[in-house]
Amino acid sequence: MVNNKKNIDKTTKIIHWTARILGSISGAFWVLALTLSTIMESRLGVEPTPEAKLEGTILGCLVAVVVIGVIIAWFREGIGGLIVVIGGIVLSIFAYITAGHNKVLAMASSGIPFLIAGILFLIYWRRTRKLKS
Repeated sequence: MVNNKKNIDKTTKIIHWTARILGSISGAFWVLALTLSTIMESRLGVEPTPEAKLEGTILGCLVAVVVIGVIIAWFREGIGGLIVVIGGIVLSIFAYITAGHNKVLAMASSGIPFLIAGILFLIYWRRTRKLKS
């Protein structure tokens, strides 16, 4: 049996690493931002309103799902990429709904990077599946 990893072309490798880097940086940014926000609110003794608490909980859950999807996509590009794409879409919709002004900017900084990374994971998965057959 021939090792198919050696037959992957340069473009496919670039797609794979771009997806990994973009997904990982986006995930790390959101985990860091949410963690620091939680720490600062607790240190300052700021008690969020029930609406803000619900919004923060939903955002935290969405980010957790997408970050888990990125981690899965490092090893299983197909299922992980699908999770990241769906999570990126939902995160973009959530950002659009909750943003006061600059809705496009909110979408671009929250869900769109994950959406792009997820699509790249799926492209890589599709290209490597074609090589194996």
